[in-house]
Amino acid sequence: MSNTPTTTRHGRHAKTKGHGPTSLWLHEPKTIVAQLDLCRDIVLLDAGCGAGEYSLLAARQLRGAGRVIAIDNIAISIEKLLSTAEEEGLTNIQGHVCDITDSLPVASLSVDLILLSTVLHIRAVRDRASGMFREFRRVLRPEGKVAVIECKKEEANFGPPLHSRLSPNEVEALAAPSGLRKSSLVFFEHTYLLSLE
Repeated sequence: MSNTPTTTRHGRHAKTKGHGPTSLWLHEPKTIVAQLDLCRDIVLLDAGCGAGEYSLLAARQLRGAGRVIAIDNIAISIEKLLSTAEEEGLTNIQGHVCDITDSLPVASLSVDLILLSTVLHIRAVRDRASGMFREFRRVLRPEGKVAVIECKKEEANFGPPLHSRLSPNEVEALAAPSGLRKSSLVFFEHTYLLSLE
């Protein structure tokens, strides 16, 4: 295995330019690490990783046996993420440029935890959520989980508008056709983390 982070491009968004926003600033990073239970030997898939702050946080925590697969449809986001990882000496991170609502470039039954952070409220993702969650089931190991972070469904002067926000019940309904069910729900000041298995 190479000692440098790798990136590959897939699908219709392989050449898209831009840099995605992040919601990590809404949380205390240690709280997220604790809630996600980032054990050192897991494989974490950061689906729709955007700027990559969660991926980098996880890669730092998982140094050693664990690894991170970061996926986003914006090429420059993945390029910047991998550049930062290389600068920090993080060799346990892979990047893929592809649409998370398409087939994922990830082997079946190979992932322990999928993080979907402030992505599901995006209309193009929400409209294709049924297939996306089925694809998540394909890549998850039998004991694997999907951790969904979304902004609370309330008015705020940041994040998505109220009409785009999803309640935990709405997220559960989107995931239900895939067979994924709620295993836990934690509320933070502005967001919540819903775990599905």
